[in-house]
Amino acid sequence: MRRDTDDAPILVDTGTLAASIRWNTSGSVLAVAGNQNAAEKAVSVVLFYSPFGQHLRTLKVPGSGISACSWEGGSLRLALAVDSYIYFANIRPDYKWGAFAGTVACAYTSPERADWSLLFWAEKTDERRVKHVKRLVHVAAAGEHAVMVQAVDAPSSAGGGEMNGVGMGGPHHSVVLCSAIGAPLDTKTIAMEPKCVAMSPYHVCAASADHIYVWQYRTLMSRLTSVDEGGGASSLRRKEGRERAFHIDDAPSATQGVEALAIAGTRGRTADPIVAVAAAPACLLVARDSGALVRYSLPHLGPEGTFQLRCRPATMHINCDTSRVAIIDANGLLTLFDLNGGVEVAVPASEPPARFERKDVWQFCWASDNPESFAVMEKTKMTLFR
Repeated sequence: MRRDTDDAPILVDTGTLAASIRWNTSGSVLAVAGNQNAAEKAVSVVLFYSPFGQHLRTLKVPGSGISACSWEGGSLRLALAVDSYIYFANIRPDYKWGAFAGTVACAYTSPERADWSLLFWAEKTDERRVKHVKRLVHVAAAGEHAVMVQAVDAPSSAGGGEMNGVGMGGPHHSVVLCSAIGAPLDTKTIAMEPKCVAMSPYHVCAASADHIYVWQYRTLMSRLTSVDEGGGASSLRRKEGRERAFHIDDAPSATQGVEALAIAGTRGRTADPIVAVAAAPACLLVARDSGALVRYSLPHLGPEGTFQLRCRPATMHINCDTSRVAIIDANGLLTLFDLNGGVEVAVPASEPPARFERKDVWQFCWASDNPESFAVMEKTKMTLFR
């Protein structure tokens, strides 16, 4: 609730007999500790939610009688009282970062500043540049560029400026394309609230619960070297890049360019919201709450197929040849899915055949030159698979 007289509070069904509810020190994460009945057995769990009621993660705890929880001062550890024991859980925040072109971009906060600090660190030269950003929401990177998404105030209609956004009445966000030194190259404003952002060397993809926005950006070099015949509006679109958006329940072919963005925003909320997106140079994957995984081609956004997963994805990662996608669900379970065969990847030479899975996964990364090689962070342990 925003206040004690809030007329529209957010209601969340946790499916848990809650024993303790605690906000972290910054008020960005709500921990709900309690017990769930699974297969006629009580299971102690801690559910983590955002201030807007979005389920972030589930932590299963040994024992059956969790009674209390408490955050550490820095919100990086959680103390849990289970039966006659006290457990300490390490909490990994959802860091805003990306790696591209020999550069790592990561965002952090400091007590002396109210805004975010976005650090661009060159790996070879150890050169560091810091950019201060207000109301930062997402950071992504791919190829030679990074993109940051920040909340902005809605432009005044009295100014006469044209707004290229999804859903004219929604919250506005700025999508800023950056170079390796943090210099802004191009900016787009969208009237939607991106829940997840993905990036390829040619596209920026942002998704709310209902809409998908795809920006085929153009760099300065591509603008200078592009050859436009005939000029006109089509020539301008090629120089400035192409923006497309559509409602997840609509066919992407029904939207053509920026003029369709406001039309897409007139649709109502979907019954099966978007929970994750992943992008490759020629492929866009969109995961929905029901476990449906929809594949689109890029840049034309043509539907190429729909797969059914056995989990609700939290994050997805596509390998270098677009043959497999790694999926991490809200429980931290990692599985691999074969996009060509439409089946889960099994453990080699396993009897009986069993799907590949790893538990308590914090982060995942495919190799850029080998579609079979990847690295997995299982809590603080990193494992390389070849």
